[in-house]
Amino acid sequence: MTDTDSYSRRTMLKITGAAGVTALAGCGGSGDGDGGDGGGGGDGDGAADADWGSVEEFYFSGQVSHWGAEEPAFLEGEENPTITLIEGQEYTFRWYNNDGITHNMEIRDENDEVIEDYQSEDVGTEGEEASIEGVTATQEMTTYICQYHSSTQVGDIEIQSE
Repeated sequence: MTDTDSYSRRTMLKITGAAGVTALAGCGGSGDGDGGDGGGGGDGDGAADADWGSVEEFYFSGQVSHWGAEEPAFLEGEENPTITLIEGQEYTFRWYNNDGITHNMEIRDENDEVIEDYQSEDVGTEGEEASIEGVTATQEMTTYICQYHSSTQVGDIEIQSE
C-alpha cells in the first residue's frame, strides 16, 4: 500500500462521514412539525399539520397486519393512523384487499358496537375494493376496524367540532 492509497482511503472516509452527517441532519426533527412539502411520508408530521376539514375520503390497503393509509396524501404510508373527522361532515371510507385474506371495515363506538350500520362488505380477493359511503361523523365514533383482525387492523378516530 502506498501513501497515495492511504490518503485516498482517508479522504474517502472523510467524505463519506460528512455525507452521512449531512444526510442525518434533518432526521431528528425539531418538533415543530412544519410538514414540509405536504407529502406526509409516514413520519407523523404530516398528520399533525393536516387540513382535516378538506378531507372527504379515506383510502386504505387492508392486510392482516394493519390498515395501510393511501389517502389523504398526508397519511400515506402510515399503519393504522389515527384519523380526525369533523363532526357533521360526510366521508367515504374505501379500501382494497392487499393479501387475499377476508377483511371488512367497520366504524365502531366506545362499546365496540357498529355505528349506523357503517360497515363494508367482506372482501377476500386480493385487489378487490370495498367502501362505506355516506359516513356522517358523530361524537360516538371511536375506531375503524376489521372484524376479523380486530387486534391488528384497528385505528382510532378523533372527532372535532367546527
